[in-house]
Amino acid sequence: MISWFEYNGIKSNEFDIVCRSASLPILPSVRSQQMQIYGKSGVIDYGGGDYDMRKLIMNIAYVGDNYLEFRSRARKIAAWLTTQQWAKLIIFDEPDKYYLARVLDGVDFESICRLGQADITFECQPFAYMCTSTGSDPTWDEADFPWITDIPWNMVQSYQFSATGTTNYTFEHPGTQEIGCNSPQGSKFDIIVSGSWTTLELTLNEKTIEYTEADSGTLVIDNVNMEIKLDGVNKLSKLDGDIDSFLTVIPGENTIAIDGTGLDITVTIDFIPMWL
Repeated sequence: MISWFEYNGIKSNEFDIVCRSASLPILPSVRSQQMQIYGKSGVIDYGGGDYDMRKLIMNIAYVGDNYLEFRSRARKIAAWLTTQQWAKLIIFDEPDKYYLARVLDGVDFESICRLGQADITFECQPFAYMCTSTGSDPTWDEADFPWITDIPWNMVQSYQFSATGTTNYTFEHPGTQEIGCNSPQGSKFDIIVSGSWTTLELTLNEKTIEYTEADSGTLVIDNVNMEIKLDGVNKLSKLDGDIDSFLTVIPGENTIAIDGTGLDITVTIDFIPMWL
């Protein structure tokens, strides 16, 4: 299929080029955790399940009006694709998801100039991410928002609730990957508590954290980077419970339990769904 891809915030069709996917592996490779033992057939397999980087290859092609224009546009394409930082890569067949990617082995400038085409190899983090987080509140006038998504359009209402006492709230993680402190670069899972409380305890998927100080304001619990801040101030010393891992959201249905005293809070579950 011939269409477009978006990289680093720019779509390929802005350069008047066409593209097609040359290699889109459905799964990243699994890192081998094996050991060979002298005198023993086969290997000892330690299992694991960690994934390696994923390589995606896009083929681009265009026709120049003349040789000078041809070379000028080739350089612009090369500059667009050559970045030192990880950037979002969105491919036309799944416009609601992105990969964190960078161009591997540079860009073959001569191939673009001589042939008007080139294969671009992207090195990507292993998982695909939703283009928005569950804590966002998109509006209909956002033309670039991918309205065909796996999460509800009324996202804030589906991932936000109020509590004045003990409360259980169920929400959905539409992706396939658990999100927590062991998640890769680019992952996000925040719990935002706004309001006031005397004591506060949160339990999710058999893990519990407790905020041990009566307080008010906006408390942000970052479960990926294992940080907690109240109105931007570090409050890790006021946390108890599973502070060696924080909380985790799993694929499918999740139920968060809020407990405590003096509660007058609004809780927002803000995470970026991930897919293998």
